[in-house]
Amino acid sequence: MTNLKNISAVFVCSILCSLAALRVSAEQICQTEKIQPTAPASRFESLGNGVVQDTQTGLQWAVCVEGLSGDQCEQGEAVKLNWAKALLHIADVNKRGFAGHKDWRLANIRELNTLVELQCASPSINSEVFPATPAGHVWTSSPYHFYTHYSWFVDFASGSYTYDERIQPKLIRLVRSSN
Repeated sequence: MTNLKNISAVFVCSILCSLAALRVSAEQICQTEKIQPTAPASRFESLGNGVVQDTQTGLQWAVCVEGLSGDQCEQGEAVKLNWAKALLHIADVNKRGFAGHKDWRLANIRELNTLVELQCASPSINSEVFPATPAGHVWTSSPYHFYTHYSWFVDFASGSYTYDERIQPKLIRLVRSSN
């Protein structure tokens, strides 16, 4: 019995150590030779102050998810909030203003999905334009039709989108319509 406990402990330890190593060494994986780009860097124009404009959609995006800052989004810690708190957070951002504007919002599901780079995973976004983006879930403003306590989000680990309960914490990326 003792031998079985030792084997189990070694097995559990090896799995946990492997997972820890994966977390530390995790990098974006892109297949540029096999898949056409869906969000190429050439589509985005830097406006300065941590904002880029999508020349295809006309939308202006915060380069960093909320909580991160710096030229390469290397400072701070990404903020994860439930849907209601995300909306309140954006209202606070608009009171202070960000990059000279006070009309930031959550993107709807179609808008946020335009940032997905299908060539890449973990995260599924153009990391040249949106550096240090976590491979995580980002809220949209789009409610789910059948369950009123659910809203849509984009999973930037895989590039997929689905819905979840609004009480679950997720990342926030600011967007605004250019005028």
